[in-house]
Amino acid sequence: MHFVRHWHARVGVITALLFLLLALSGMALNHTDALNLARHQIHADWLMRWYGLKPDVPTRGYLFKEGYIAASAERWVMDGRVLLEQRPDEVKQNLVGAITWGDMRAIVSEHHLLLYLPDGTLVDHLTGEALPNTPIKRVGSVDESGVSQLVLETTQGSFVTADGLAWRVLKLTKPGPLWANEQLLPNALSAGLSQAFSPSLSLERIVLDLHSGRIFGRYGTWLMDVAAIVLIILSVSGIWIYLRTVRKPKRR
Repeated sequence: MHFVRHWHARVGVITALLFLLLALSGMALNHTDALNLARHQIHADWLMRWYGLKPDVPTRGYLFKEGYIAASAERWVMDGRVLLEQRPDEVKQNLVGAITWGDMRAIVSEHHLLLYLPDGTLVDHLTGEALPNTPIKRVGSVDESGVSQLVLETTQGSFVTADGLAWRVLKLTKPGPLWANEQLLPNALSAGLSQAFSPSLSLERIVLDLHSGRIFGRYGTWLMDVAAIVLIILSVSGIWIYLRTVRKPKRR
């Protein structure tokens, strides 16, 4: 009994921190929606280095009269604002073009047309049947009777709209549409781009890695497995101590 009590107490103290980590992270994961863990992005440089993540800063993008948009495999950034975060469980949206259309900015991927105000406010998002055809190859504009109209070139031809609602086949004339062209981004944007495209991870991913032990590297999961085995041993030894104690005859 003395031997079991001796080691039961010491092992319990040593592994208490791991038990707390398992318990707290498990509770957080049970309430991930209420806590919005998936929406909180962590940008800490030291943590990104620990994960081995490096910035993926694009050198080319699309320039507006006053502003720009650049895209990487992880996100779209317009004038320093993150417009779209790519996630592994989502369909990858490849940016194929961006152009100023009236007082808005039309940003296009292969299957999506997004209309933003210059301040980053999303005005409309067209996809599926709201588009004339997909996949979209490029985006441009054309002046008809002094009115700027949006043009989408697809594998089935070019389509034009004046309001984003009604589409018709574009009859090619001269001069043709002004197509959006990808350009080298000015060097003056380097600092802002590096900050905007710094790697990040969702808080949900970090808490999940804490709970599983993966955040500690290659042997982290083994560490958590050992902690779970130790917890089982402590539970069994605790029950044994309790039973031995209550079975002893009471003394005056």
